[in-house]
Amino acid sequence: MSTSFSIGQRAALVAVASLSGYALFRRKYPNLTTDVRYFLSLAKGGKLLEKYNKANLFILDFFEEHARKQPNHPCILFENETYTYGEVAANVNRTARWVLGSDPSLMKGDAVCVLLHNGPTIVWTWLGLQKKGIISSMINFNLKGQALLHCIKASYSKHIIFGSEFLDSILDIVDALRDLNIGLWMVNDACIPDLVTPEDVVTMEISTMSGEHLPTVPITSPEDVATFIFTSGTTGMPKPVNIPHYKITGACVFSYIHVGLTPSDVYYVALPMYHSSALLIAVTGSLFSGATIAIAKKFSASRFWDDVRRFRVSVFQYIGEVCRYLLAQPRKENDGQYPRPVKAVGNGLRPDVWREFKERFKIAPILEFYASTEGNFSFFNSDDHVGSVGRYSWILRKMLDRVEIVDCDYETGKPKRNSNGMCVRLPPGSSGLMLFQITEKSAFVGYHGSEEMTNKKIVRDVKRQGDAYFNTGDLIKIDVDNYVYFIDRLGDTFRWKGENISTMEVSQVLGLFPVVLEANVYGVPVKGHDGRAGMASIVLHKGANLDFSALYQHITTSLPDYARPKFLRLLDEMDLTSTFKHKKTELMKRGFAPDGYGEVYIIDPSKKTYVPINPYHVKVLTAGHSKL
Repeated sequence: MSTSFSIGQRAALVAVASLSGYALFRRKYPNLTTDVRYFLSLAKGGKLLEKYNKANLFILDFFEEHARKQPNHPCILFENETYTYGEVAANVNRTARWVLGSDPSLMKGDAVCVLLHNGPTIVWTWLGLQKKGIISSMINFNLKGQALLHCIKASYSKHIIFGSEFLDSILDIVDALRDLNIGLWMVNDACIPDLVTPEDVVTMEISTMSGEHLPTVPITSPEDVATFIFTSGTTGMPKPVNIPHYKITGACVFSYIHVGLTPSDVYYVALPMYHSSALLIAVTGSLFSGATIAIAKKFSASRFWDDVRRFRVSVFQYIGEVCRYLLAQPRKENDGQYPRPVKAVGNGLRPDVWREFKERFKIAPILEFYASTEGNFSFFNSDDHVGSVGRYSWILRKMLDRVEIVDCDYETGKPKRNSNGMCVRLPPGSSGLMLFQITEKSAFVGYHGSEEMTNKKIVRDVKRQGDAYFNTGDLIKIDVDNYVYFIDRLGDTFRWKGENISTMEVSQVLGLFPVVLEANVYGVPVKGHDGRAGMASIVLHKGANLDFSALYQHITTSLPDYARPKFLRLLDEMDLTSTFKHKKTELMKRGFAPDGYGEVYIIDPSKKTYVPINPYHVKVLTAGHSKL
């Protein structure tokens, strides 16, 4: 017996089968649309970057093109001043003329240190040095003494351009700078009248120079280094990272593709511009797109949203604890009210802050990314998935296959090896050390003047003999749905009672306790115990009191015994790096002994609370008799 179907019935069957197949496919790949869109944006960005590199077009070219096309368009907003693209371009030319006129011996590839506060001057100084092929070494303006001298020496610079506000810091090390034959060029950006300086401090008077167009020294290759940006120095002294021109162009394309910057945008920058997030994402991304940069001299939680409204900001940059500080501010009636929709771009926004921050301040979307100054790959959260830094979809794996999550020794930070000498790769859902493959198109340029430090960041023989990967030093988890989560920095993770403790995880749990503003978690040695016991330095919301029994209950219901902080140190304010990262080294050295720096408490399970640590506790702990 045969069954025949009409053309209409056949079409209907095909449609049903197609829809069923599509439904099954979508059930298996629920993020297909997001993944395809993201991959296409990466492909578009890659083609643009390749096109610009082949044509030798870099940030100066894009900036000057905008200066020609829209000379009267606002380029920089700073305090009560507005600088157009034409005015900034003129000051770029003036800076280049002054520098070359003051030292005609400066050659392409020479370095000059830049020690300036956030403001218009740092923008045209950075561009002006590039115009003559000179490498800008961007110095952290919080450094003093030997730390400052270290960065200047590590740059092998011939001169240092510094703001008048840093004259005292320069004079503290002036004898060493003279011995190194480093020229001292001062910008009187603070407009200090009758400023007395030594004979060898030369004031940069760029206003005496012509602002007419000055030809740019040709860039031989996209691999030519444009600037040095220092690592934060959380592990050892800061190291100057080589930032070639192609990496800056890549950051510009990133902002254009993923953030969607246009000339109508106003990008608010309150983070220090010697740091890669502010300089390479916000500033260069804006100049590339012809957008306006609104600059704050420094971050102020109380002034932040007023600036966003005053400057009609559409995008702002965040990092680290900035969002937590903003949430800690008293609520206002105009929270979340702006002249135009506002996006947030950055990294380090913890899941315990994400939802509340977005809801209270009406941010749409939050564009979280994962990247490092010296890294050769990055992730971008394109769908505002809470807590994630992006996705490593099956499409990316198929087309790129550059990311590996491997098992590692948490004490040494080195990857573990199998019987064949290869790295032990972990399955989805596992936390492990993230490695990025080094290829011709995804190079690792490394650190200036330190081949040894560069080689230390390279892991070889990961999947096959002879391959090479960049060691991020970060513990990352890629879940079964391909979302990528930052877990912790490997150097911050410690072991206690045979278990690996993530400082980030414990900090997030503490951060969920209502009166805790911020928590800095680390491990301290205790005699008679292997590993390090957990300790947390805590800052409370202003005027708040800590109920130690309630905190104990919160911690014990949220964390296993081994991960619970055994000690607490209550502080009035947290000691931070200039990029809002918690400083841990000094706190680890202090240990658990009460020393007048805040109040120290010890966990007391018998009383189900934390109690002030006393001489008896210290005696037992230092004798190795404690049962933590």
